[in-house]
Amino acid sequence: MDINSRLRLVRLDYMARGVRVLFLRDHPDLPTPGGVVNARRGDEMTLPRWQAKMLEAQGVVDIRDTTVDIDIINMYHFRERKSSAANKLSQLPQDFYMKAGELVERLDRLIREAPSSMLIRDREVLEKNLAELSEARLLKILRLAQTGGGEELRDRMTPEEQIIYDNVKRVVDSWRGYIRSLFPGV
Repeated sequence: MDINSRLRLVRLDYMARGVRVLFLRDHPDLPTPGGVVNARRGDEMTLPRWQAKMLEAQGVVDIRDTTVDIDIINMYHFRERKSSAANKLSQLPQDFYMKAGELVERLDRLIREAPSSMLIRDREVLEKNLAELSEARLLKILRLAQTGGGEELRDRMTPEEQIIYDNVKRVVDSWRGYIRSLFPGV
């Protein structure tokens, strides 16, 4: 399976995972994975994220999930940039990139609805910091794949980063095997 297909599966997994919601209004005959329920205002239940997002867009539920905000992204950005050593890969939440993407979408929606210089500046800083954070982590992951030192740091990688690490490591190992086959003893 190619890298893009594996990355799409990570996103599908995220969207299929359950998330707690609070019903803001009644919703009779709601189909759920556990069967049809009659949800009442004030009820809390777990729904697949894709369904929760649809109901949230309709104003039916409030998603009760931890979110990633600009301050959290700035903190991770600072930590990652502070140390360039590959073995200093900081721990990110497993769903960090998905939640960061949702933050970008939320800011874009707010800017469309009520543009302000503060929101636009926040969006620009967010985009810059996310790009720098992901590039800094990518460089560390590439070094780890090259040296073979990433296995003990896999728990600090997000699922997307593990996919990149595995693929780069496989390519590096293949290259080294090819060179050894051409030059025995090297």
